[in-house]
Amino acid sequence: MQILWIRHGRTQGNVERRYVGRTDEGLTLDSREKLNMRRQQGIGFAPEMVYVSPMLRCRETADLLFPEQRKVTWDGLQETDFGDFEYKNYEELKDDPVYQAWIDSNGQMLIPNGESGADFRKRCCAAYERCVAEAREKGLEKIAIVCHGGTIMSVMERYGLPKKSFYEWQIANGCGILTETTEEGGNGYGIREISKWE
Repeated sequence: MQILWIRHGRTQGNVERRYVGRTDEGLTLDSREKLNMRRQQGIGFAPEMVYVSPMLRCRETADLLFPEQRKVTWDGLQETDFGDFEYKNYEELKDDPVYQAWIDSNGQMLIPNGESGADFRKRCCAAYERCVAEAREKGLEKIAIVCHGGTIMSVMERYGLPKKSFYEWQIANGCGILTETTEEGGNGYGIREISKWE
């Protein structure tokens, strides 16, 4: 099965380099225009189904890129719950010792009123496995998953080939990775990178 992973387009929070997790904001006008232009130029991939994070920025991205395709909102694909850090940026948080401890833990520590890195990764991988299981049941050969940067990094860190660290799978807003499932390295959920989608 081929899977096109797409990170949602830019939001105002992305522009301001904020931690945008559960804040349900839409795309900027500029991002909407770029995604429209991308669709008009040709996506180069025709998914039979598009699995989408429930967040508005992902649903808008999916609607702009794949207006004709069937879309399914898929719980579990959401970005990290940033808790007390939500919608703040480095400048606003840098003097907070709890934030500094979280940075020092490489994002693994439990965020106050939010998620730990381990819980986030586990949630994302479980959602991905459910997507693939359902797509296989339906006999689908090409799907797209429109979600968040952290979600893609979490899944690719665990299942992606070639093996890379979490941050090596970072993707810009509105871009993605074309992959295919493989039996290697993931009990049937392994994912081999075919090409960048930029």
